[in-house]
This record gives sequence, C-alpha cells and structure tokens, in this order.
Amino acid sequence: MAKTLYQKLYDAHVVHEAPNETPLLYIDRHLVHEVTSPQAFDGLRAMGRKVRQPGKTFATMDHNVSTQTKDINASGEMARIQMQELIKNCAEFGVSLYDLNHPFQGIVHVIGPEQGMTLPGMTIVCGDSHTATHGAFGSLAFGIGTSEVEHVLATQTLKQGRAKTMKIEVTGDAAEGITAKDIVLAVIGKTGSAGGTGHVVEFCGKAIEALSMEGRMTLCNMAIEMGAKAGLVAPDDTTFAYLKGRQFAPTGEKLGAGGRLLAHAEVRRRRPVRYRGDAARRRDRAAGHLGHQSRPSDRRQSGDPGAGIVQRSGRARLR
Repeated sequence: MAKTLYQKLYDAHVVHEAPNETPLLYIDRHLVHEVTSPQAFDGLRAMGRKVRQPGKTFATMDHNVSTQTKDINASGEMARIQMQELIKNCAEFGVSLYDLNHPFQGIVHVIGPEQGMTLPGMTIVCGDSHTATHGAFGSLAFGIGTSEVEHVLATQTLKQGRAKTMKIEVTGDAAEGITAKDIVLAVIGKTGSAGGTGHVVEFCGKAIEALSMEGRMTLCNMAIEMGAKAGLVAPDDTTFAYLKGRQFAPTGEKLGAGGRLLAHAEVRRRRPVRYRGDAARRRDRAAGHLGHQSRPSDRRQSGDPGAGIVQRSGRARLR
C-alpha cells in the first residue's frame, strides 16, 4: 500500500515500537527559545543529565525580545530573567545560542529555514505551537510542551502516536493579489478551526506548487489554526533552490537526494474532505435548489478523488 508523505516521514524515524505502546521517534532537529526551555533545563540539572545531542539543538531569543533595541533589559524583568537563564543554560549544556547580539538572531521559525537548519525529510520540534511552519520544506515539524522539551534534550527522542492524514489540494492559478494567507484562510473558513484535529495536513496542487517558500511556510504555519498537528508540502525544485548555499544545508547531490525521494510520496488522506464553494451554491440557488455538503457515500459512489480549491473562470473555490 502506498504511503503518504507524513507516513513515510513518521515510519523512517521510529526507533522503538512495541504492542500497546506509543512509538518512539528520533528527532533530527530541536529548536529552543527562552520561554519554554528554562524548566526543561532545570529538569536535566536536577537529574544530573546532559543534552544528548547538543549539535542537533539550536537556541535563540525571540519571544520576549524588544524589536527596537538589543538591550536585554528593554522588555521587562521577566523577559530579562528568561533570556539570562537561556544564556546560562546554553553555556552549561553546550547548546548553540543565537543571542540578541548574534547576527543570525531572529524568530525561531524563520532562522531555521534561513540558515538551512530546516531540511526535507527531518523531524523538527520546538516548544512553540507554530513549529508546523517548517513543514513547508517537507519536514515533519510540530510543537511540544516543556516536559517534552526536556525529554528531547535528554534523549533526542519523543513518544508520538500516529496521526491521520488529510489531503488539501489547491488547483488552478491564484488570481492576482491572492496570497498564501488568503488561500489558507479560505481553507480554514471551510474546514473550521477544529477540522484538522488529529490530522497532519498535506497541501498539494498547482496553486501550492506556485507558492514561494515563504508562502508555503505561511500555509503550514496556519495548519495549526484548523486544529491540525502539522502541515506538509512535498519538497520540489523551489525547495532546493531556496536551500542552496544556506549555512547548514548540504551541498551538491547530498542536498537533493533525500528530499527528492520524499517528493514522490503519494499523498492520500484518510479522512475525506469535500466542500462546495460559494460560487457553486449561487449556481445551485439559481437552478432552484440549495447546494449541500456532499456525504461520504456520495463521494464513494461518484469516485470523487478528493477536495481542493479549483480555479473556475478566474475565481478559486473549494470543492
């Protein structure tokens, strides 16, 4: 049976699985910031543990920093304490830190891609709900809590159950002025804020392929707003062109090999999603009946392959 991109990523990182137990996944990249890490480092210290793979952990200050100055005191006492704790913890445990004076300091989900830390085929975690941003590169990325931050620091692994896969296909050409934010808000408007609960969403289709990497990052970032665990876009030439020459990115053939293999993963959602857009409803009303949301049985009988945003007469709509 063909696997989805998510299933391939998940299965490739299972290091231990036993009956009636949650599988244990290997984590390729751990991103840390000043807000959710202090207690995690305290936990390591209390148990006499070290960071298992300091070379795979990167820290930055981004949540409570001033946007106007590099003064550590500019954002209040609590922010100052958190940043000072991060400096101390990273020095003690050997973790690379992009502090306020580092030229690469920035928003954690931006510096990862910009520096080439985020790569296709990776598992990436961070103590922040919008870690799904990194899924734009074909990496399985999701947010974790502070106790999980400690677990990853100590073991470079994390227990994670398998999620379901939801396919969202966006076909056709987006009209002028339509951005990735517009596309994902249209999707969320149809799925609802809990429509992706329990799922990893895989975005595909012509309109997705046409997006820049920044656009895809916006898309995956907001998968969380529909309740999804993570968002994914299969890597392609746009992905590899973006990564070329980045500080931590591989060079030459090494850059493309793993990601290009993943790019051919067959995307199949386990939960059918199909919506009739506003344009279809207007046509239905004009014909004398109200458009309706199709039932799963309708889709099985008609052989409908799935959901998407379809370009019709210069206007995109969900079907």
